[in-house]
Amino acid sequence: MRELVSGFDGVIVLVLFFIIYLYCSKVQEDNIETYHYYSHFKRAVLVKLLFGLLFACVYIFYYDGGDTQYYYTGARSIVRITKKDFFAFIQLMAGERTPELRSLFDYTTGWPTYFKDANSWAVCRFSVPFYLLGCGSYLGMTLMMDAFLFIPMWRFYRMVIRIYPRSQNYAAFALFYIPSVCFWGSGLLKDIWCLVGVLSVYYSCWMVFVRRKKVFGNIFRYLVWAYILTSIRPYAFYTVFVTSVVWIALILLRRLNNKMIQVAFFPLVAVFVIVMYAVFVDNMGDIAEGKYASVGSMMEQAVIIQDDLKRDYYGTNSFDIGTFDASISGMLSKTPQALTAGLFRPFLWEARTPFMLLSGVENFFLLVLSLLVLFKMRLNLFRVFIDDAFLLSLALFVVAFGFFIGLTIANFGALVRYRIILLPFLVIILFRLRYLYKKAEEDDEEEEAEEFVS
Repeated sequence: MRELVSGFDGVIVLVLFFIIYLYCSKVQEDNIETYHYYSHFKRAVLVKLLFGLLFACVYIFYYDGGDTQYYYTGARSIVRITKKDFFAFIQLMAGERTPELRSLFDYTTGWPTYFKDANSWAVCRFSVPFYLLGCGSYLGMTLMMDAFLFIPMWRFYRMVIRIYPRSQNYAAFALFYIPSVCFWGSGLLKDIWCLVGVLSVYYSCWMVFVRRKKVFGNIFRYLVWAYILTSIRPYAFYTVFVTSVVWIALILLRRLNNKMIQVAFFPLVAVFVIVMYAVFVDNMGDIAEGKYASVGSMMEQAVIIQDDLKRDYYGTNSFDIGTFDASISGMLSKTPQALTAGLFRPFLWEARTPFMLLSGVENFFLLVLSLLVLFKMRLNLFRVFIDDAFLLSLALFVVAFGFFIGLTIANFGALVRYRIILLPFLVIILFRLRYLYKKAEEDDEEEEAEEFVS
């Protein structure tokens, strides 16, 4: 992969980094007096760009290639097709993968590695604009991708602050400063697309149903990201679709201001969510290439993936939650093991590489914080989730997505990357619960002080 980087890349990096830095400085300067949380803007962008470059250097000089290389060369081959057949370029960008299109690739364009894999090929297609903006440079492409995909992340950050006004610091940490999210969520991989896609779905729902602003624009944004998510990792969209619908449905239900009506409509809402989920899975099956076209096929695919990833070629980097069959009862029987793996593994003693060790340290702190919060909140935890539809929705996403990846992934390398989608939500939940617990303690102390004075 080292041949993909030259002196030209160094020049492109310096120019693009300087331009992005100036732009971010201007944006922060224009907004910080009105919105104090903009103090995180420039810093967060710079962290993302630096981690993007770090990711690229690690894959260039440590791993000597990998998925990120194939996504880059795939995007490059699509662009080079324009010299032979511009209409073919349009077809490729639209997702067509016919034998006739495949035959157009030759030594002048390069042979794309992921042409037969629809999900991986989608990353190549969606990365083409950043390849062009990055002047064909791998490092430039990484910087432009990080800069543009930071925008939806910042929108979600602003949404969280509006929902929880005193959350600007911990929300910033959750979205912009978690080490594993920064590293794996800044490189040219599927993960950054999935993370940004999930955040964008939530943001679009909030703008349409809660704020009721720029409705058509946000409906369009929702559909675009639904397509992107379904093209890359279908189950990520299926999960966020359900949890976001639950969130919006509960908000609309509470606007009725009548407990009896709310209780009566709640079963209808549940049925509506299930029906909508079935309709979406059925209609998005073609984009998902059939593997996730139905609940049954998803369960079968989970068993296939689990069996495949436990092969010997993963060595000590693999783990085993036990065998299960492709049935609901078979999968639910592995709930504790799958959730533990999806949320908190690898443990410190399971780390075999420097990168796994860093992830193990991160997981250790998350596990300790989770246990402390759960111990302190106890039964109040259920009341908090009942009263807070957004927090409940995030918790449902964390549990559902964590369960799925813990069930279907059996090597730590993939697990660490896949989990970055749920980590920001998990951290927001934990810090929000911690804030509520401290606030309740302060309120109790004030009440005791008032009683003592009186």
